[in-house]
Amino acid sequence: MSQYFFISGSVFAALLIAGYTSAEVLASALDFFAAKRTALLASGLLGVIALVGASLLFRGIGFFNILYVMAKAVYKLAQLLLCAMSLAALGFWFDLGANIWLEGGGVLAFVLLVWLYGAALCLRLFDFNYPVGEVLFSYSVLPFACIVVIWAGSFIR
Repeated sequence: MSQYFFISGSVFAALLIAGYTSAEVLASALDFFAAKRTALLASGLLGVIALVGASLLFRGIGFFNILYVMAKAVYKLAQLLLCAMSLAALGFWFDLGANIWLEGGGVLAFVLLVWLYGAALCLRLFDFNYPVGEVLFSYSVLPFACIVVIWAGSFIR
């Protein structure tokens, strides 16, 4: 998880160094969430069904390498995006006082968690002993821990 926080923090710092303000980034993100809400939900749910279906197909015909690479890529990407979203939510809260979770980011977090759980299921199809339990727990708790920090920060302001 620390490598994903480092990557996310580096991107956040690069945006600030490049001259983008938090307000500009937040406005574009919220516009994206508002415009693509239905598409995000549909792609998340249908994409996971397609991912699990393709994994079952690849497992049935013996293409385990394709199954593993596909599931691992989705698994790692969902982890990275959940870390980036949590770090961005904290940054927006402490900089602007805006809670991205309540303003549309919850939909994206739900979709990312669905993708994470679907990819974990596919990795379990590949190898029954693949360790996904602690990763699923930590990344499932991450958005809630971020919300708790924001909630506790609201008492300090």
